[in-house]
Amino acid sequence: MTAIAGRRDGGYNALKGFVFQFDASLLKIYSESSREFQVEGEQDLSTEGSYIQVKHRNQKFSHSAIANAVKQMIEQFSMDREKRFLLYCHFQDRVPGSEIFLDPSELRKISGKGSEDFSDDLLEEFSKCLTIRFSVDYKEQFKEVVALLMREHYLQTEAEAVACHAVIQKYLLDLVVNNPPEARLVSGDKLREVVDTARSSIFHSAYQKILGNERYLKLLKSEVLQRGINLPKRERMFVIESGPLVNEHDLVDIAVAVRDRFYRKNNAFTPYLVFRGIGDLSRVKRLLIDAEVRIFDGTYFNGDRLRIHDLTDPKIERAVELKISGEENISGIMEMVSLADIYDFFVSSPSSLIHENADARVYRRFVESTHDVAKIIR
Repeated sequence: MTAIAGRRDGGYNALKGFVFQFDASLLKIYSESSREFQVEGEQDLSTEGSYIQVKHRNQKFSHSAIANAVKQMIEQFSMDREKRFLLYCHFQDRVPGSEIFLDPSELRKISGKGSEDFSDDLLEEFSKCLTIRFSVDYKEQFKEVVALLMREHYLQTEAEAVACHAVIQKYLLDLVVNNPPEARLVSGDKLREVVDTARSSIFHSAYQKILGNERYLKLLKSEVLQRGINLPKRERMFVIESGPLVNEHDLVDIAVAVRDRFYRKNNAFTPYLVFRGIGDLSRVKRLLIDAEVRIFDGTYFNGDRLRIHDLTDPKIERAVELKISGEENISGIMEMVSLADIYDFFVSSPSSLIHENADARVYRRFVESTHDVAKIIR
């Protein structure tokens, strides 16, 4: 029975440690919103000039309790002596907000077996680059994070902040699980975008349920019409979430609706039409050609590689009515083209590849079915 209880306590302590580390990372990321941090890379949290490790221990402070973390930091410092290190931790007997520093002799003692690999010069230099900072426990820190999220995202209740916390946690977990360490980059500005997108998704799907689908579609149609008045010369991109069960003729109807509403010869840029959730667009492209819609997808023959420079070349505008692409090219298009308007119609979630920027107005709207997009745009 004692062994079982011990294992349960170990799992509980591991969970507390995870929550503590996650929230400590949020506090740091939001404190420098424009700076990019690497999550779970060479250390728990890294940025251009420093590495951070986060530890939560339900015990009194001792050198042995931080030995593994410190040794790992020394090894990292030996490879790059320009870095600075912070060990951010909670111990029962330490005052939150207080800091300590370790001298070279303490570092050698803490390093234990293997410390002979560290020169006196290395430890001397590292002692000036390591700060150990003590924090409140995970419960108090969570309260701090909830208050932070309420301020940063203009939330009215703690319940909203807890939901926001869950959205960010899922985003960062996906970021770590689905990307190599060098690509696990995030900033406070990016987290604001993630939260705003999630709130938009939840709000509009709920709004659709309240109004009923037909009234909701009429509302979206009026919004699109207002944004497209007089068709000024403006670069536009339409991103449509589809899926394997969507009829390809519905996608053709959407393409024709976009062309008819937003393409004018010698008066506007050719709209970009991006389909999400379709592995092979070749049949959709054939159907569009059969429907006498002049399209260009950045290639010139079957099997040709994508030529992003040609897809975004203004000279192509005179020859085509729609520029067709898959979701994987969204970032490339946004880098090459100064988009004014981006329309993101989604069934399950908005595209994660559309980043907010000062030049583009992003219009994200939930639709119950993909074929509803044609009704909205016509």
